[in-house]
Amino acid sequence: MLETNTALLVCSLAIAAFLAWSAGSNNAANIVAAVVGAGIVKLNKALLITSIFVVFGSLMLGANVARVLGTRVINSSSVNTSLLTTGMLVAMFAAGFWVLVASLIRVPVSVNETVLAGLIGFGVSVNPHVVMWGEVILIYVLRFLTIPLSGLISFTVKKFLARYLEDPETTLPASLLSLHLISAFITYIILSKLLDVVLSLVTALALSTLLLVVSKAYVDEKTSNRYEKISVFRGVSSFLTIALMSLAYGASNAGIVAGPLYVIMVNELGVVSVEYLSILLLFGGLLISLGVFSWGKRVVGTLAEDLATLNYSTAVVTYVSTSLTVLLLAELGVPAATTMVVAGSIIGASLAEGYSAVNVGVVRKMLVMWALTTPACAAISYATYAFIARLI
Repeated sequence: MLETNTALLVCSLAIAAFLAWSAGSNNAANIVAAVVGAGIVKLNKALLITSIFVVFGSLMLGANVARVLGTRVINSSSVNTSLLTTGMLVAMFAAGFWVLVASLIRVPVSVNETVLAGLIGFGVSVNPHVVMWGEVILIYVLRFLTIPLSGLISFTVKKFLARYLEDPETTLPASLLSLHLISAFITYIILSKLLDVVLSLVTALALSTLLLVVSKAYVDEKTSNRYEKISVFRGVSSFLTIALMSLAYGASNAGIVAGPLYVIMVNELGVVSVEYLSILLLFGGLLISLGVFSWGKRVVGTLAEDLATLNYSTAVVTYVSTSLTVLLLAELGVPAATTMVVAGSIIGASLAEGYSAVNVGVVRKMLVMWALTTPACAAISYATYAFIARLI
């Protein structure tokens, strides 16, 4: 029995590690594309920052999303324990495989969607009634609404802020305002897990203000030249933005690994302690981080260079829109499709400059891949589970 449990744990961790690494290597583009494409931060430096802060985000906010994928897609009480374990492993394998395929053809995809589709494929293979269709439909509706929502927010903000971000006379205060919004959104969501709404809001605003004061003091200390200050502050604000966005990314994506793993540990190994969920979130965060740094540069070019011509104002607006959209979904416990949100934000901000600013061919390529993701992952999961079921 001990050998069986050990083998199961090793197999589960191996498949989860594959999925987490694939997720990190594909979705690095989501975080760094805007600032890298705008030429503000070098790619390797951006990936290093991301790989560090993803781990922190995994531990801070990942538990909420992990519970969604672990308990709100498949009605586990209606499925035999051993079948559920096999299904979770199959879903993670199908997701990791499809994400790897997407990376090979340089298309960013929603890793959350691949796992969700994998779980659906397994559930249908067992019995369509075990899939919690109401929850699944809600997740998908909210997810696909994020594309036009993030695009609309980005378009609107770009129309309002662009001229201030690009004008040397006003770029500093406009950048400070943008950084304040991003940091306030993320800090509030983190604190809301620990404090009540009012206290979270007040504390988030205070911490965000403190961050701006410290940032400005640092820039003032570095140089007194007005134009040099602009360059230095853009670098500082980009560093902070990548760090904050990485927290959001870790929160949204570590749960895709920890959720199924936690279900396996509860059902097969009798582990029910919440502490183990934190360990699994750390495990997922570290492997995602490894994927980000080891192979993340492969997909970055699609969003950073091919999708649209990016500049500083587009990058800032993209992060304002993305942080608000993704973190609101994380607060609701919905696995946010970060890829779709970032792409929607970039497209919305670019459209504010004119239709020709967006590469329609790249948009079409991504839409086709996204449309194929759910049926492909579900089919891979369905077929793999059916094959394994025959063997056992």
